[in-house]
Amino acid sequence: MIKLRDVKTKEKFELSEEGIIITDKLAELINAKVGDVIKVTTSDDIEKEIKIVGITENYISHYVYMSKELYQQIYGDEYHTNVLLIQDNDLTEEQEEKFMQEAVARNEVSTVTLTKTTMKTLDDTLNSLNYVVAILIISAGLLAFVVLYNLSNINISERIRELATIKVLGFYDKEVYDYVTRETILLTLIGIVFGLVVGYFLNFYILGTCEINMLRFEKIIHPISYVYAAAITLVFSIIVNIVTYFALKKIDMIGSLKSVE
Repeated sequence: MIKLRDVKTKEKFELSEEGIIITDKLAELINAKVGDVIKVTTSDDIEKEIKIVGITENYISHYVYMSKELYQQIYGDEYHTNVLLIQDNDLTEEQEEKFMQEAVARNEVSTVTLTKTTMKTLDDTLNSLNYVVAILIISAGLLAFVVLYNLSNINISERIRELATIKVLGFYDKEVYDYVTRETILLTLIGIVFGLVVGYFLNFYILGTCEINMLRFEKIIHPISYVYAAAITLVFSIIVNIVTYFALKKIDMIGSLKSVE
């Protein structure tokens, strides 16, 4: 039901009488590490100082794990179970519903919670974030297009006499186009490399900001995400270069050379 393992090494933990194992988000919030002694207060307001022997991977809520023997040793009470974790792999939804009704009908049971119901609620919440992510991606793409387009226009307008001179000297439109866009392509590639590096750290910062105290996100960037990011930027760069080609063809050689700077 519960796998206790290290966040980084994935090494499995075993409960012992030496101390407790706490979840990683809890350890982060209280600024605790392995070997520290923390105060644990029960629902009966009994406070005890207990040593941390492990920090386990966990994503929802906070937990403190200890062995039955350690509990009895610390609190001096006989251990009594107040929650049962039941695993069913073959029950249908109707059977699960019937089981819940029969369990709640018993005096010994106060509530029954299905893990998959909790998971579905969390999935629905996270799926709603996909719309926000889509908006951010589209906005970032449009921003890249606007920036590249403006930079190309500024580049052409500031060098219009130079470009007009080149055309007067007999350069073909394609040669002038290659002369200008070669710089744009180089700057785009530099921007992609720089953006991917900065984006890696920015992703961790954003996910850390979005986390709430009861939740932890696993910060993973799949290699395909880098490919998508680079491809989107290249596509917009190509579109801008196509627009630039027609802008270069419209340069008035005589008028541009007559202009006073």
